[in-house]
Amino acid sequence: MEKKRKPIQIYAMLVNVVAIIAFLIAGTAVVSAVIDRGNPIYAGWSQIDLSSFDKYKMDVLKSTSKDAAYIPTDEEIRNMYEAAKQDHINKVMHRTYRDIIVSVITIVISLLLFAAHWWLMKKYNDQE
Repeated sequence: MEKKRKPIQIYAMLVNVVAIIAFLIAGTAVVSAVIDRGNPIYAGWSQIDLSSFDKYKMDVLKSTSKDAAYIPTDEEIRNMYEAAKQDHINKVMHRTYRDIIVSVITIVISLLLFAAHWWLMKKYNDQE
C-alpha cells in the first residue's frame, strides 16, 4: 500500500531535485573553468588570433591599408602581440577564477539545501 505524501515532503523532494540540478550545472562550470585555466590562450573568444606571433602579424598587416602612412615595425608588432596576449590571459584567468568561486559557493549551498531537505523528508516519512 502506498503512503500518502504530505505537502512538506513534496516540497522537500522538489527542493532536492532543484539542488541536484544546481549542483550539476555548477560542477560543469567548475570543470570548464579549470580546463580554460590550463590553456588560457585558446579559452574564450577573441577577434584576433593570438596563438602565434606570425598569425597576429598577418592580422595586423591585413588591417593596415597599402596607402597607410604608418606601418608598424616587427618590434612594434611584437610588443602589440605580447600586450594583447597578456591582456587576453589576464581576462581569462580573472573570469575562470570568478567562475570557480561562484560555482563552488553554489555547490556548497546546493549540498546544504539537499542535506537539510533530505533530512526533512526522512523526518516526516518516519513519523508515519
